Amino acid sequence: MSTAGARLSRVLGIEGLPIVTALVAVSAYFALTVPAFVDGEAMRYYLNEEVPVFIITAGMALVIIAGGIDLSVGAVLGLSAGTSLLASMHGADTVVAVLVGVGTGAAFGLLNGLVIVKLKLNDFIVTLGTLNVAAGLLVVLTDHVQITGTQDAGYLAIANTSVLTVTSALLVAGIIVAGLQFVLVKSAFGRMVRAVGGGTAPALVAGIDAGRVKVWAYVISGTLAGVGGVLLASRLNSVQPGMAGGYELSAIAAAVLGGVSLAGGRGAIWQAAAGCLLLATLKQGFRLMGVDPLVFSIIIGVCILVGVIVDRSVFRLAVSLGSSARSQAALPPVQEGRIS
Repeated sequence: MSTAGARLSRVLGIEGLPIVTALVAVSAYFALTVPAFVDGEAMRYYLNEEVPVFIITAGMALVIIAGGIDLSVGAVLGLSAGTSLLASMHGADTVVAVLVGVGTGAAFGLLNGLVIVKLKLNDFIVTLGTLNVAAGLLVVLTDHVQITGTQDAGYLAIANTSVLTVTSALLVAGIIVAGLQFVLVKSAFGRMVRAVGGGTAPALVAGIDAGRVKVWAYVISGTLAGVGGVLLASRLNSVQPGMAGGYELSAIAAAVLGGVSLAGGRGAIWQAAAGCLLLATLKQGFRLMGVDPLVFSIIIGVCILVGVIVDRSVFRLAVSLGSSARSQAALPPVQEGRIS
C-alpha cells in the first residue's frame, strides 16, 4: 500500500500533468467531432484572437503566485489600447504610441501595488476599484463611441505581421510566457515571489522585502496588460467603451485551471498559459458547434470553482500520501523473533 501511495503521490506531484491531459483530450475530441476545428487558418485566427488574454494570464499568474489578485487587468488592457491608438491617430510615432499604451498599464500596476502594500489594503478591493477607474476613463476617452482609423502602417504591423505563418502578436505572447516562466524558475526574484506567496511572515524571516516583491509583481502585471492593449489596438485598429471587459475572469480561470493556487506560493506561468489555451480551445470548439456564446461565461465560472476544488483536493491528497509513504519508509524493518 505504501508503494502504491508513493507512486500515486509522485504522479500527482508532476507539474502540469492535469492541464496537459485535459488539453490533449479536449483537442482530440473537437478534432474528431468537428472537422473544421483542425483547419489551419481557423486555428491561427482563434489563437491570434486570444493573444491579449494569454499575455494578461501570465501577469495574473505571477500576481497570484505572489499571494495577490489583480481584477483590473481587463479594464487596464482596454484603456491601454485606447490611449495607444489615440496617440497613433493624433500623429505620434509608432514607438511613442506603444510606450503610451505600455506606460498606461505600468502606471496602473504601480498604483495597485503601492496602494495595496503601503496602505495595507485588501488587493481584491483595491484592484476592483482600479478596474472601475480604468473602465470609466476609457468611456471618457472614447466619448461613448467607437474610435478607429490610425493611418500609421508601422503601428498596424505590430500585431499583424506574419513570420513563418505565425503572427507577430503570437510570437510576442510566446516570448512573454517563456521569459516570465524563466524569471519565476531561474531568478532570485522568482524565488522571492514564491516565498512571499507562501507566507509573508516566513519571507520576512528569510530577509525578503515582501512589500517590494508584491509591488513589482503588480507592476509586471500592469505592464503586460499594457502590452496586450497595444497588440489588441494594433490588430483591430479600433477601440470602444467596455473593450476587454471580463478578460480578468478568463485570466483567473486560466491560471486556476493551470494549477496556480489561489492561496499563493504554487504554480507556473507555462501551466497558466496552458489553461488559457484550454479555454481558447473550448471557446473555438463550441463556436464551431454553434453553441450560444453566453454559455462560455458559465463555463468560465464553473472552471474557476472546479479548479479551486480540484487544486485543494489534489494538493492535500499528494501531501497526505507523501507523508504516509515517508513515515512507512522511516519505520525499522520488523524482524521475526524466536520463542525459546
